Amino acid sequence: MSVWPNFRRDLRRIRDIKGRGALRTFLESMLFDSGFQALVAYRMGSSFRRGGWPVLPAILRRWAIGSCGIDILPQAQIGGGCYIAHGLGLVVGGTTVIGEDCTLLQGVTLGEARFSEDQCPRIGNRVTLGAHASVLGGISVGDDAFVGAGAVVLEDVPPASLAVGTPARSRPLANG
Repeated sequence: MSVWPNFRRDLRRIRDIKGRGALRTFLESMLFDSGFQALVAYRMGSSFRRGGWPVLPAILRRWAIGSCGIDILPQAQIGGGCYIAHGLGLVVGGTTVIGEDCTLLQGVTLGEARFSEDQCPRIGNRVTLGAHASVLGGISVGDDAFVGAGAVVLEDVPPASLAVGTPARSRPLANG
């Protein structure tokens, strides 16, 4: 699969969020937005990995960690339209699956619940993960859910729910 469709969708989402023109959004994002830069490095690394180039993904990952403070393993699957806002300290584990149009804030951790397991979460579409939220283990966060800042999620979160607390508890989001 080509990296371009997801890259274009990421860029279109940033343009919609920031309300700027396409060229200005592209230039500002490539030059100054560490979340976007790390996402580009991930997308390139993931593409190289699928193409059988094992060293380039590792180099791009190390660059993103050193330059952006963001660690996204190239084995993860991230849908288009992902927006990483203030991503410093963000970690995405290798078997994590993130859906379309998700928002990840600073310090989010998506990874294994135990070192002896290789199960990372599955995040649905249009999910927002608040600052310093941790979603751990082979659980699912449903479409349109919101995980609050600092939440530690160890159980499935239903679609259109709010998960808050340590450990997190879910409740349906209010309509409207």
